[in-house]
Amino acid sequence: DVVFLDEIWKAGPAIQNTLLTVINEKIFRNGNRVLQLPLKLLVAASNELPAKGEGLEALWDRFIIRIESRPIATEAHFNAMLRLRDDVVEMDSETEESLPNAISATEYARWSGEIDKVVLPDDVLQCIHVIRKSLRQVRVDEAAERRNIYVSDRRWRNIARLLRTSAFTQDRRQVILADLLPVYHCLW
Repeated sequence: DVVFLDEIWKAGPAIQNTLLTVINEKIFRNGNRVLQLPLKLLVAASNELPAKGEGLEALWDRFIIRIESRPIATEAHFNAMLRLRDDVVEMDSETEESLPNAISATEYARWSGEIDKVVLPDDVLQCIHVIRKSLRQVRVDEAAERRNIYVSDRRWRNIARLLRTSAFTQDRRQVILADLLPVYHCLW
């Protein structure tokens, strides 16, 4: 249901093409067999951004939320990180089943249906249009790490779903402008 992929940009073209199918259609083709996947969340990490001109744009576009992590800047925060203990709690299947906050497949499906009903009002749509137009007008220095700011229609659709989810998780039946703030920051 939940997938974590490490070093995604080091995967070969065959794996990346397979991932596109997995993300778009939630299916995996293994020879003649087609497996339906119960994918609900895909998280990926890498020590580098995708290289320009290597055909990775389609896969990069599928990631709705992108967070670039930088090294810790202050000594105080760095020291706090060094002092953290590595207490890892390992879970067995019995522990996982007894988790009181675990989301069942039935509950997830019900929530998904409720999220679809959350309203995206005109003022939010107008704000999205302003953001969309402003992204088209950004001039990015060719030497910059991020060479272009392109948001596909598919990604905008997924962003709208994310906005609805934000409202739903806050017990609202309608998206408000505040739901846009985290999305706006992730687009850059």
